[in-house]
Amino acid sequence: MNILIGHHRIKFLFLFLLIISCGTIDPFKQSQQELDIKIKAFNFEFESKAFDRAARFVHPDLLKDFQQKSLKVFKDTTFLENTILDLKLFKDDQPVRLAPTDPAEDFNRSEVTIRYQVSILPSTNLKTITVTQEWIKLQDTWFVNPKIDSFLN
Repeated sequence: MNILIGHHRIKFLFLFLLIISCGTIDPFKQSQQELDIKIKAFNFEFESKAFDRAARFVHPDLLKDFQQKSLKVFKDTTFLENTILDLKLFKDDQPVRLAPTDPAEDFNRSEVTIRYQVSILPSTNLKTITVTQEWIKLQDTWFVNPKIDSFLN
């Protein structure tokens, strides 16, 4: 158990250092860095079952649903691991390259495909769930559609 707590502290320190380093990056990379940090922070808090903290990243239209369903996820789900499989960026539903040649190019939506290894009661078997989270930028702030229903089966 102490190893897991130490592992989470290392992740938190890494996130903190990333946040501090964002101030010196060009606007595109800064926006990409901000999104990367929020994806990692949300998923860290979600997997740690710190749903009250994770809720700050949830799209305002989906917040009430997230808060209602998170109690069941808290009680029934054990998270073991996650892996980001894919990250796609979009500007007004048009794909944007991850390494643009034009630094002024921007994006306002992202799709992040994540594979989770979980155990969901009443089963004790390990289950793999693949979720594509949609992240949307509203008034310069990134919000997620967390697809919490994927963890309620």
